[in-house]
Amino acid sequence: MAASLTVWHALVIDLPLRLAAEAMRFTGQRLQAQAEHLTALARCGSLEDAVTLQTTFVTKGVSDYRSEASSLSHEVAQTAFAKAA
Repeated sequence: MAASLTVWHALVIDLPLRLAAEAMRFTGQRLQAQAEHLTALARCGSLEDAVTLQTTFVTKGVSDYRSEASSLSHEVAQTAFAKAA
């Protein structure tokens, strides 16, 4: 009974809270990047500079989201497999 309660607690309470905290951290990071990007765009002196800045921002964003998805899925898999064992 205690073991099943531990598994339930880990999967139903701990994991969702850890994932929510990580999602909030990541969201804050991306919002900060967005604010910095908009500030930099406002300072652009040419269309070429703006396109370069936008390309860099989007590329970094895609990379960040890919990395975050990998981290979150790893966290879920690790927790699920550890508790199933």
